[in-house]
Amino acid sequence: MAMTRTAARRYGLLLLTALLTLVLGGTAQAEPPPVLLGTVNSFALLGGSSITNTGPSVINGDLGLHPGSSVTGFPPGTLNGAMHVTDAVAKNAKSDLVTAYKDAAGRPRNATLPPDVGNRRLNAGVYRTGSVPSLGLTGALTLDGQGDPRSVFIFQVASTLTTASDSSVNLINGAQPCNVFWQLGSSGTLGTRTAFVGNILALTSISVNNGATINGRLLARNGGVTLINDTINRSECAPGTIAGGGGGGAGSAGPGADVRGPGIRITGLPGVRPRPLITRPGTRPPSASVVCTRRDFNASVRLSDRAGIRRVKVYLDGKRLLLTTRTRFSLRISARGLRVGSHRLTVIALDRAGNHSVIRRHFGRCSLPLAAPRFTG
Repeated sequence: MAMTRTAARRYGLLLLTALLTLVLGGTAQAEPPPVLLGTVNSFALLGGSSITNTGPSVINGDLGLHPGSSVTGFPPGTLNGAMHVTDAVAKNAKSDLVTAYKDAAGRPRNATLPPDVGNRRLNAGVYRTGSVPSLGLTGALTLDGQGDPRSVFIFQVASTLTTASDSSVNLINGAQPCNVFWQLGSSGTLGTRTAFVGNILALTSISVNNGATINGRLLARNGGVTLINDTINRSECAPGTIAGGGGGGAGSAGPGADVRGPGIRITGLPGVRPRPLITRPGTRPPSASVVCTRRDFNASVRLSDRAGIRRVKVYLDGKRLLLTTRTRFSLRISARGLRVGSHRLTVIALDRAGNHSVIRRHFGRCSLPLAAPRFTG
């Protein structure tokens, strides 16, 4: 029986609706939100019973312990941050760690992990161990952000995480260490010279063997943390973080708490529309929406936040120009040292409540005008 025009249209609309639902639903599932760490955000290392170090380990970030009181090995270890042992700050951080741990453990699974994730490439999502409760890493694990700096990776390990010597976690295509989370139902052991990435949230303890590097955080709820000549760099979301939320407190912000990132204003960038540029073959001039200059200029930055500014970083084309705590400052930009084309100025601000803000502004470097040819004869 032939289908009428009206029936065909209705069928087409139903099919289109179903396809849109599939596409939109799949997109939402593939992009889990980050695990918010609250006051844990400033810590590189947080333990429950004890923290023990051997050798010249370097901790870039705060160190905390609660309810235990035994911290040994500093010196010879170096702490580039504050130490909080059984004080109110450590207690609050431990409370936020419990909240974050439960959040990570309760996320719905997107895929099941094999017993060993070495030599694999994974996209953003929530991964859980399967029939084998433990997880191993032998070789290199690659996490692919697929061009999205907000991509989030959550690994739910029922029991233990163990990495082999010289293993690594590599990030590509915009993935960031601050958005990688390892929730362990028991403990974690990082092998000798492991190059690890992400935030380890362990129910019990964390042990790191000699010469390992961690770009993230070591967070043990109930047990201890053991280091041997290791380096821990507290990860911080770079451009692309969720506005006002990069590490903001889930479950820790009470009524009236500051949950917004700092306000940022940049003025003084070139404000003249560019003329057509003469560039080298194979290069592109700034787009029509980008302004350009041939002269040096001053860019002024102003920040505001009711919780107070903890830290401000300024980048030009991805290279850091300044690290400061000031709320007002100026930057001298030399046009002479810039290539012809488009450039990006990025300001990343962190307030004392743990909230981030990021602002980017573009400008162009104009080419010098060519002198008119002279003809003699």
